[in-house]
Formats: sequence, structure tokens, C-alpha cells
Amino acid sequence: MVTESQILNCISDDKCREMLSVIKEGQSLSIAGLQLTRKQFYSRLHALIIYNLVSKANGKYHLTSFGKVVFDWHLLLMQAISEEYWKLKALDVLDSSGIPDSERRKIMDALLKNEKLRQFVKA
Repeated sequence: MVTESQILNCISDDKCREMLSVIKEGQSLSIAGLQLTRKQFYSRLHALIIYNLVSKANGKYHLTSFGKVVFDWHLLLMQAISEEYWKLKALDVLDSSGIPDSERRKIMDALLKNEKLRQFVKA
């Protein structure tokens, strides 16, 4: 059984995430393209396989269904960090200001364009 910490540890590695991106785009993985040693390349690839993020079929690597979920979650997290962080902080300030819920929802809908992020914040 794979644990949450194993998955988080794996995708916290820049090169593992880069490998996932390359595989998702349907490109061929190459040691030289990723600027890794042979051992680094195969260690990361092994981790992606044993954590069920990647599988090999017909000589080509593909994201598994679980890998697609993890990769999409990673993209959402990256968007929250790079594009939405300060907007989310602003919503936190609104929470402590005593603004009515209906007004907060209107502001949230105007600030956050990503529906998945909005659903996380509404929960």
C-alpha cells in the first residue's frame, strides 16, 4: 500500500514532476533531456512506477489513472501558489472581518477563476 507521505515525497522532487510532465505530454523520457545521471533517472522512474503513478505499455510510459489524479492535483496546487495565493489570503482577511457570507461568496467568485479552488474554499 502506498502512503500519502510517499506520494508527496515523490512529487516534491522537481525531476520527478518533470518526468510526469514529459510522460503526460506523450514525449519520450531521456536521461540527457532531464539532465540526470543514469542512477538518478532510474531511481526516480522506479519510484513513479512503484507508487503507481506511471506504467509502461507497448514500450512507452503512461500516467496511470492514479497518476493523472496526482498530476492534476499538483497542477492545481501550483496554480494556487503562483496565481491565487494572495487572493486566498484576501479571503482569509474577509473571514476575520465579519463580512456576511453572501458578500464573501460574491467576492470569492470574482477573485477565484478556478472552479476547483472555489469548491475547496467553500468547503
